[in-house]
Amino acid sequence: MSDLLIRHYYACFNNRRFNEAADLFSADAVLEHPPFGEARRGGSGYVQYAQMWVGAFPDGQLTIDHVEQRGDTICEVDLTGTGTHAGDFDMGPHGLFKPTGVSATIRFRELLEIRIGKITYSSVTFDVHELIRQLTK
Repeated sequence: MSDLLIRHYYACFNNRRFNEAADLFSADAVLEHPPFGEARRGGSGYVQYAQMWVGAFPDGQLTIDHVEQRGDTICEVDLTGTGTHAGDFDMGPHGLFKPTGVSATIRFRELLEIRIGKITYSSVTFDVHELIRQLTK
């Protein structure tokens, strides 16, 4: 598994190079990021998710805490996300959260499937209730 690809992927997010990160996905990649509705596809799906997050947390940054190989093609990545809630954040069935100015910290887990140098699957999970708690202090 390419540790360099994974590090590059998150560096692209942190540096707002979303189109560069989008090129790391296969055209038919599946991206599942609950609670934000149906799965999205490919690099364009990634860009939509990334823009949603930085729209709500413009200074948002991701730090890789741990990467674990889970077979030939799957990696589990533990991340810490930090950012100031400065824009609308639509969490689907959990509601629309107007900017609060709160500095939030949330732990994420992303499963990545990587085949032939491309991300073919991404599943991001986080404690929704913990994030809501932070945004409604």
